[in-house]
Amino acid sequence: MIEQANPGVPTVSIAVTGSGTIAPLIPALTGELARHAMLGGVRAGDPGAFALHLAQPAESDVTLCLLDATAVFQRITSPVWTVDDVEEAAAGLLDLLRELTALHRDRGQGALVFTTAPLWSWYTNQILDLRERARLGAVWRRFTAELLELGTGEGGCYVIDLDPLLGDSGPARDPRLAVYARVAYTDEVLGLLARTVGHLARGLRGKPRKCLVLDLDGTLWGGTLAESGGDGLEMADGLRGEAHRRFQRAVAQLSSQGVLLAICSKNDPDEVEQVLRTHPDLVLSRDDFVTVVADWGPKADTIVEVAERIGIGVDSLVFVDDSPTEAGLVRTRRPEIAVIEVDAAEPARHTDRLLEEGWFDSTAITAEDRERVDRYRTEARRSEFRAGFTSLTGYLAELDTRLELFAPGQGDVARLAQLTQRTNQFNLTTVRLDTTAVRNALSDPDTVVAPIRVRDRFGDHGVVGVLFARQDAGTIVIDNLVMSCRVLGRGIESAWLGELLRWAAAQGASAVLGTYRPTPRNGRVAGLYPEHGFTAVDGPDGASWFRHDLAVLPEPIAHLTVDSALPGSLTLGEPR
Repeated sequence: MIEQANPGVPTVSIAVTGSGTIAPLIPALTGELARHAMLGGVRAGDPGAFALHLAQPAESDVTLCLLDATAVFQRITSPVWTVDDVEEAAAGLLDLLRELTALHRDRGQGALVFTTAPLWSWYTNQILDLRERARLGAVWRRFTAELLELGTGEGGCYVIDLDPLLGDSGPARDPRLAVYARVAYTDEVLGLLARTVGHLARGLRGKPRKCLVLDLDGTLWGGTLAESGGDGLEMADGLRGEAHRRFQRAVAQLSSQGVLLAICSKNDPDEVEQVLRTHPDLVLSRDDFVTVVADWGPKADTIVEVAERIGIGVDSLVFVDDSPTEAGLVRTRRPEIAVIEVDAAEPARHTDRLLEEGWFDSTAITAEDRERVDRYRTEARRSEFRAGFTSLTGYLAELDTRLELFAPGQGDVARLAQLTQRTNQFNLTTVRLDTTAVRNALSDPDTVVAPIRVRDRFGDHGVVGVLFARQDAGTIVIDNLVMSCRVLGRGIESAWLGELLRWAAAQGASAVLGTYRPTPRNGRVAGLYPEHGFTAVDGPDGASWFRHDLAVLPEPIAHLTVDSALPGSLTLGEPR
């Protein structure tokens, strides 16, 4: 019902369970979903009944299990306990959580999220022998480390480490709430946890940010370039200079994991270029930025130019600026852009402000993510190459684009799930799949998963698309087709769809069916099926359905070389 009333708006449902009272977390989680423009419901289970809850089939997109130390200590039946008792109880709880995680993975039902369980001083201080108290700490840290290991594998299980959140908060617990209401954590801690879960939900629902856009004066460096020149900027010497240097290192760390960097600054472009290329104290160089926009126009306008140059939507941008005026104008006039306002007078807080919102958090960082910056640099070389041709046909012929349809393996699962989660414009149904759903599709003998890899004379684009299809009584049904927009304009989608049609005909299929579900973002693919010989037909669920009877098959695209590894045979049922 929510999806029908708000088409195109991501929805997510969250079920919360735990070892104590979890009701105070519900409003914070609901608020975080709203902050990320996601719809859905958050519901709480019975206090302390997490084992029973997790043993049942999941009914929500995300199941969050909030653990605290009582989950271990309640397994100790004696009122007097030793460190050995705690070690045995922690091992028993880990066995239970591993069993529940395996059950969840086998069912393939949404994301399962555990928290760690910090050890409070009211437990440690009950051990008077300081050596035994240290051993209790060691036992607990081993327990925590093994719990965190549950979130490092595949299968839709994640573990949120609460220790960093406690370090960033005030009092983490209130003894009165813990004893009288079984509420393990304060509202501040629960708010930080809700924010982290919101980041995860945003990643699962294909709402990533791709590009960090930085102001310069007062943000990337201290001082004003137009007033002091490059020699007067603060980037190394003194406490303020070191604070800006720390911020630059954090930015470089994000870039190393695939975050695109850009500059939007009110400055003379030649002076900016000179500093970026020659300043000895700058951690980042000109080559680290995919584009630099430096002029004297309002940033609410020039930041749009940043997105246009890179070829991404403005809703993929995160903008950092120290000017309340500029930040406020961008926030008001471009509400799709995430704005982080920093204080030029307190650069020591820049890094925390940048990271606390988690705008670039992802459920998985793939090899394609880490290579993104290099690919965008290569795209600039393609643009220069394109300028040397008077016709698009000549350019495409010389570009030597090669399209490979390959058989995916387990190493490709994270990337294929990511494509369904992050692709919005060239996504015909916007059905989001997690790694478990992709793995189930790969193991289904009636399902065809056909990803594509693209390369040309300038380099490898990596895995840029995936098609999910299935056989149904002699017909091939395309469940979804997604492709990165960075390779549009070459006829790749035509070659890809044409290869599927020729393969279906060779398998003896009677027809190929495809569906399109419109959203505010995928209008550019509304005509994909009609443009490739499909005709509209009635469908069962209100979506737009199209059918190709395979009577006339498309010719190969002349300027593309296609290497196909679609299965040589597929067992088809009786034609309709």
